Amino acid sequence: MMIPSSHPFQRFPVSAMQNSFLRRPAVRRLRWLLSGAALLALGACSVAPKPILDAEHLDRAKSDYAVLFSDQPPLSGPLSLHEAVARALKFNFDKRLAMMETVLQERQLDLSTYNMLPRLAADAGYTTRNNDAASSSFSVLTGRQSLEPSVSQDRQRWTADLAFSWNLLDFGVSYFQAKQQADRAMIAVERKRRVVNNMIKEVRAAYWRAATAQRLLPKIDPILAEAEKARAASLEIEKQQLQPVVETLEYQKNLLQVVGQLKRLKSDLTVAKAQLAALINVPPLSDYTLDVPKADAPAMNLKKLTVAPARLELAALASRPELREEAYQARVDRNSLYKELIKLLPGATLLGSLNYDSNSYLKNQVWAEAGFRATWNLVGLISAPATIAASEAQEEVTRTRRLALSVAVLTQVNISYQQLDRALEVYETADAVESIETRIMKAVNDGGALEARSDLDRIRRSLSAISAELERDRALAELQTALASLYISVGMDPIPASLEIGPLPALTVAIKDALAQVDSGAFPNLPELPEPPKPVAAEPEAQAEMAAAPAPAGAVP
Repeated sequence: MMIPSSHPFQRFPVSAMQNSFLRRPAVRRLRWLLSGAALLALGACSVAPKPILDAEHLDRAKSDYAVLFSDQPPLSGPLSLHEAVARALKFNFDKRLAMMETVLQERQLDLSTYNMLPRLAADAGYTTRNNDAASSSFSVLTGRQSLEPSVSQDRQRWTADLAFSWNLLDFGVSYFQAKQQADRAMIAVERKRRVVNNMIKEVRAAYWRAATAQRLLPKIDPILAEAEKARAASLEIEKQQLQPVVETLEYQKNLLQVVGQLKRLKSDLTVAKAQLAALINVPPLSDYTLDVPKADAPAMNLKKLTVAPARLELAALASRPELREEAYQARVDRNSLYKELIKLLPGATLLGSLNYDSNSYLKNQVWAEAGFRATWNLVGLISAPATIAASEAQEEVTRTRRLALSVAVLTQVNISYQQLDRALEVYETADAVESIETRIMKAVNDGGALEARSDLDRIRRSLSAISAELERDRALAELQTALASLYISVGMDPIPASLEIGPLPALTVAIKDALAQVDSGAFPNLPELPEPPKPVAAEPEAQAEMAAAPAPAGAVP
């Protein structure tokens, strides 16, 4: 910019002006302050990794351990299956996590709803300076000063304003984002359904394994003690050479094989109660008992299913949580497309504000403003086809994934249906075998000393009886698991969502009634199959053409 010859600064060279300006004390102090502020900012931005100390980890572990099993009533008596399911629903942390994720998505929905509201911002501030904000003017035509330096603003002043703005384009985008978040909240609900159903299935299976352990473990220890006693006697016979060596060693080998089977059986049964304790959030080393039904009590009244598998398949396609998640995800993708289309439109913003300025030179220190502004991102029109194509491709991917998952669901329904039939047959066979083994043991024990066999035979008979009882209980557990798997594959909730809350005693009673329907094999509210399409009669012209067409070679008249 050219400085007029009459300008007072024209007397000094530019470099001399700069040197004079930089030599001022106030400017030097300001430069040092700015340098120090820059150094402090750089130091604050440098962050070094700081590992958590082992003592802090230990304190956290102690705190977590104190929280894990708190705020829940202790076991006061024998644990029934219904109470085990109720405790899992109330105290299992996987269930709590699924519930909290649902709550989080609902809170995000509330937040996204507020994003649709207009912007109303209040602003206030104080400004001061060390000299007057004086200014002068120069004529564009003559280049001469047309106004002597003057002041129109106080050195200290207060300002405040209340500004209102509403962008209609942002409102449209926020509206579709809120709809997407609403669908994500429903996805979280379906995921919670899946967690709850799988957890109920695992609790049922673990409970029956633990019940088997509680009933059979007291029977194993006496047989082990008898086997060890017989082994010691055989070693003494071998030492004194009272029997042939080969016969004695064969006896010991068979006896050790039986002992090994008993110990493996005991090891498998011992961990069952710990697994159940983890599912119902009971300390692993807790000593609790189960309310186990008697061995001769009918454990299952389930009969062979008569419902058509096609109805179960249709119910699964409508009710499975995974497929419902994909349906909600399809709506999320569709709203993403609508959101991208909204962004292509011009944006209109409504403006309004109420302002205050304490500047004494102003005639009106309080005033109101209103305005309107329109914007249009023209560059977005260039990328619009690619953006829309990407959104449509994402929607097609979701649809194809849902169809692929539907095929997997139908396969699971048919496999679960067949597994339930097989488990029912296996249970009936195992129950019959266990009954025969029990009668054999009773006959051997009632035969007296004349019909008594050797110690090895008695131990083997005891092992056979326990093994038959174990197989019967395992078949029962597999039957329970197969029934729960069929319910899950169809997408039915063994426990309605309304029963997941409430005090533990009331929840236990409600779950008892709900599981009674499951154990009976009832499948309520199954959809009816649609009628097959009727064949469409051919038009007369088409019938005449088919009659006049020559018969294919090799056709039988």
